[in-house]
Amino acid sequence: MKSNQNISTGIAFGLIIGLVYCILLFFRWQSATNFIQFGLLAIVSYIIIIGILIYEASYRRKLNGGFIETKELMQTLFISVLIFEFFYTLFNFIYLKYIDPGVIDSMKQAMQKMLNQAGDQITEEQRKQSMERFDKLGEATQIGQAIKSYFLSVAVSGIVALIISAIMKKRKPVFQEIS
Repeated sequence: MKSNQNISTGIAFGLIIGLVYCILLFFRWQSATNFIQFGLLAIVSYIIIIGILIYEASYRRKLNGGFIETKELMQTLFISVLIFEFFYTLFNFIYLKYIDPGVIDSMKQAMQKMLNQAGDQITEEQRKQSMERFDKLGEATQIGQAIKSYFLSVAVSGIVALIISAIMKKRKPVFQEIS
C-alpha cells in the first residue's frame, strides 16, 4: 500500500509540476531578450516548483497518517523530480529546436547591444566570454546535450528533494501516551 502511494503520488505531482513548469518556461522564453526579466522568471519559476514539492511532501505525510520516514518521502519526491525534469528538458528541446529556433540569436543580438552600450567598461575578453555562453545555449537542441542536461537537472532537483524530505520527515513516537 505504501509503495503504491509513493508511486501514484509521485506520478500525479510529477505531471502537475511538469505542466506548470512548461507554462512557466513558455513565459520565460517569451522574455528571452530582457535578461533581467528572464533571470527573475527563472528564479521565481524554480521557487514555485520547490513550493509545490513542499506541498507534495506535506500531502504525502498526511496520506501516511501524519508520519513518514525520509526514505519513503524521498521516493515519492524523486519520482516527481524524474517526471517534471523530463518535461523541462523536453519543453526546452522542442521550444529551441522547433517553436522558436531564432530565440538564441535574438538573445545574442540583445547581449551584443548591451555590450556595445557598456563601451570601455567591459574588456574584449569579457565580451567574448559573454557571447560564448550563447553558443552553449544553442547546444541544448542536440540530443546528447539534452540528455546531459536532464541528468544534471535531476541531480540538482534530487538534492532539493532530499533536503525537503529530511525537513518534512516525522517519525512515529516510540512510546505512545496512554490516556
